[in-house]
Amino acid sequence: MKTNPNQSVKHLNSNDFAYSAKISTPNGEKDIQSFQIGDSILAFSAKLESGTVKLTASQAKVSFSNGIECSKQTRMIYLDLMDFQGSSKNITCSADQLFLLSNGKYAPASQLQPGQELVDKEGNPINIKSVKAGSFRGGIHSISTNAAVGDIPNGHLFVANDIIMGDFSLQLYFDYLPDDLKQ
Repeated sequence: MKTNPNQSVKHLNSNDFAYSAKISTPNGEKDIQSFQIGDSILAFSAKLESGTVKLTASQAKVSFSNGIECSKQTRMIYLDLMDFQGSSKNITCSADQLFLLSNGKYAPASQLQPGQELVDKEGNPINIKSVKAGSFRGGIHSISTNAAVGDIPNGHLFVANDIIMGDFSLQLYFDYLPDDLKQ
């Protein structure tokens, strides 16, 4: 894990991912744990054009939705972020949660570093101010779209708290992505 051991925190309080993550749907936002198989979700495809990430949204159906309530402490990653307008955001997620970077590549949370940039739902860069590992107690939930697996990552990106990230299928098939798509 490429996190600064001096940046570790004992207990992560943020509920910004896990059970309270706000996921974009065609009709607004919905908490991640509320999704049922067959529900509509906004799925995204990304393409790098002239050094800028271009996003295309489409409606997809949730094909997998599962979560657990963590009664014991689980190791999670906390990302402290700043958008292009200077507003702070944060996300608590699993170490294997995949993110789209502003260079068009994908990386798991465990490999993110301060200074890198994620992408928001409009394709704008979101600066990573810090990456911390710590204990988390709460619910963790994963979803996948019904997009074809052979087309990964297209259709397997979604918006959580205004940030583009990969669905559970993308996490499962990440090792099969071409190396030029991995950070």
